[in-house]
Formats: sequence, C-alpha cells, structure tokens
Amino acid sequence: MNLQSGIGSHRIGGWHFHPASGELRRGSEVRRLEPRAARTLELLCEARGGVVSHEQLIQDVWSGRTLSENSVAVVVGQLRRALGDDARDPRLIETIPKRGYRLVAEAPPAKAANRRYWLLALVIAVLAGTTAGVRAMMAAGRPDIAMADIPNQTGDARYDPLARATTELMLAELSKRGYDVERGGDGPLKIAGKLVMWNGAPFLGLSATDARGVVRWSAMTKGTADTVPAGLHAALDDFQKKVPR
Repeated sequence: MNLQSGIGSHRIGGWHFHPASGELRRGSEVRRLEPRAARTLELLCEARGGVVSHEQLIQDVWSGRTLSENSVAVVVGQLRRALGDDARDPRLIETIPKRGYRLVAEAPPAKAANRRYWLLALVIAVLAGTTAGVRAMMAAGRPDIAMADIPNQTGDARYDPLARATTELMLAELSKRGYDVERGGDGPLKIAGKLVMWNGAPFLGLSATDARGVVRWSAMTKGTADTVPAGLHAALDDFQKKVPR
C-alpha cells in the first residue's frame, strides 16, 4: 500500500506525514512543507485515494480567494518534489484530468495488469480474424491529444520547476477546454514544447503536429523563473481556434 493513515500521521510511500507540524519524515530525514503544500497534502490524505477537486483545494487551502490558475499546479509540484515523485511517472500523486488530484493508494503494477488485459484482447481479436475490430479497439483508446512533458533546455536548473508547472497547467487547461489529452503516448495530434533561453530570458516554445507531420499550431511566449508564462492562456486560446474540439 502506498497510503496508510494512523493517529496524527499518514504514511505516503516511504514517508510519514505529520499534518500538525507540516513535516515529512523518513528515518532521520525531515522535510518541512510550506503551509499551503502541507494543507494540500492533508486534504489528499483525508480523501484516502479519492479525488480532491481543484475547487475544493482553492476553497480549503486558499479560503476561496481568486488566484492564478497555475497556483494549484505549482503547490502540487512542490509536493511531488518533496516526496521524490515524478509527474511523468507518478507513484504517489496522480493528476486526474478535468477533475483534480489524488494519492495513489495502490502500487503502480495494477496499470501493467490493465495493459496485459488489453494485449490479450487484441491477440484474441487477431486470432479470430477480426482485423477491423482490432483497429476499432485501438482507435477508441487513443486520446485527442498526446502531450509530451516540457523539458527545460535553458541550461539553468532554476527553471526546472517552471517547466514542470507549465506541463501540469497545460494538461489541466486543455482538459478543462474539453480535449481528451494524455501525457505522452500517441494520438491524432501531438503537442510538444521546450523552455529555452533567448536574449537572456526564458521563452516557452510550443507546437502541435498532426499524424501527417503537418504543424497545425505553434506559439512562443516569454516566461520568468517564478510564474508560468503570462501569454500561455492567450496561446491556448489561439490553439482552440485553430484546432477546435
């Protein structure tokens, strides 16, 4: 089990989380969480593997105040770093598109079992000679958009959190706009991006390429070390116009 609760503490993977002090402890190692990150993790623990919505996090952690849409993603990114989790292959905190976040209560091998199920189904279909059925199954499982994680290619590690937060925000924002988007994988449309340094400042470059290799959309917007690029939402507005759902 990845998640266990006790009196006054929760076990998450190899860590013990103590909400009262906002500390993560593993043996002699102690990591103190920022108050908002600690409260977010407490809500996730209390949900016991259930989904905690963006709205609930904003209401309970930020007291319902108006805030930047990337604030939740930034705090979740802080938690993942503290727990040693990876957003690209989450073992502890999972992003649920269009809904929110949850702690992974069971170990990841369940995903492998699911893949084995679909592989068996495909083999049976092939042996039965139902080629058309196999193609239909494969097409049904493909998302509208396959999005790769945004790498930090500035050469400056200070921008690693910005690259991760931008990835999370884009996944959430595309889902909110009605697109069926999947991290990595394959899809009719692939979105890729990278964070680069240009004239002494970080810039985010993005592009969307269809199955024929045609670039359907591209954008570039300036960023800073502390916040997701301000022009990102305008860029996604343009994407939505050029590639309507």
